[in-house]
Amino acid sequence: MASINEVARRAGVSASTVSRVLNYPDLVKPVTRESVFSAISQLDYSPASKKSKRNNIIGLAVSDIRIPLVGKMMLEIEEELKETPYDLLIFNMNTKREIHKFFRKKLGYRKKFDGLIVFSADLDRESLDFFHSLDIPVVLLQNRCQGEKSISTNNYQGAFDAVNFLIGRDYRNIAFIGWEPEDDHLIDRFHGYKNAIEKGGLPFQKHCTAFSFLSTKGGYLATKELFSSCRPDAIFYASDSLAFGGYQYFREKGITVPGDIGIVGFDDLEMSSVFALTTMDQFVRVKARMAVSYLIDRLSGKLPKPLDEEIWISPKLVIRGSTR
Repeated sequence: MASINEVARRAGVSASTVSRVLNYPDLVKPVTRESVFSAISQLDYSPASKKSKRNNIIGLAVSDIRIPLVGKMMLEIEEELKETPYDLLIFNMNTKREIHKFFRKKLGYRKKFDGLIVFSADLDRESLDFFHSLDIPVVLLQNRCQGEKSISTNNYQGAFDAVNFLIGRDYRNIAFIGWEPEDDHLIDRFHGYKNAIEKGGLPFQKHCTAFSFLSTKGGYLATKELFSSCRPDAIFYASDSLAFGGYQYFREKGITVPGDIGIVGFDDLEMSSVFALTTMDQFVRVKARMAVSYLIDRLSGKLPKPLDEEIWISPKLVIRGSTR
């Protein structure tokens, strides 16, 4: 096993600088800091103090606690942890990028957990090297990063299957409602929608798409905008929370579901059954079980090295009463 002195020689710094990078990285120049992290990664160095002390805590870092699927994922992870000695600690980062900067600024946070689940946030190579240098195993949910295990949704296939279902129910003017168009998950769902429309022999109509922020209110506003220029007979909502806002608009306008319009969502949130919403199940429980199992295996030593693998799970259609 590599020593701190070997890391120092590889990085061209002193052992005390390596220690400073590990404990107070913000006090070290970025170029020096990255040289040290690179050397740590190359030599597979793990600080002895971190390996000998466990907190029995699994961290869950989320980009935004308001993401509709976060609550469901938290509950499923907690359920999976019941049979282990570990508890769950939530970190709401309010950002999608540069996770390492969040934990470097919060000096006490990174010493509170033994393993980390990163949900719907970007993890770059620098962030991964940072966690590996602290001997903290990481697993990604709803995103991916080369060098570590990731468990993602096949958003394209889920959207394609949802729209294909609507086409099979004889809907011919199928609209799309999503959130921020630059979001990678939304992009995949939009492409799945668009390709299903075109392969189904229907014309793609840009004016029958609308976007807003990811919430019930956003769904209401997007639906209102959509109906100003489009008269669909069905709508694919890229998230159930957006569909809930659509229901509010339909009630105000006297539009019935599924009498006047068919609806399919995405996520299978808890309230979806209350609305009788046909939607795409993302298998949240399965993902939670896989993530927890991986971290437990890493922490127990059963898996001494990170698994650089991507797992894609295709959603399953849950048919309820929002389509004919």
